[in-house]
Amino acid sequence: MNRFHCCATCQHYAVVATDGKRKSKCARLGFDTQPKFQFDCWNPKENVRKLMEREKGKDSSGA
Repeated sequence: MNRFHCCATCQHYAVVATDGKRKSKCARLGFDTQPKFQFDCWNPKENVRKLMEREKGKDSSGA
């Protein structure tokens, strides 16, 4: 399991304020969500993608 995989790290994750309340939403699908939720449509933000690549490089170098 990818430790980075959650809605908060997805490029479609958005926090929307309506009527003075803040809600977490998937901007692509329009669903309410929570930062820790996980879905198959996950598309990581660029900074998360770089962290994953860096971590993958450490694993393959044997360090």
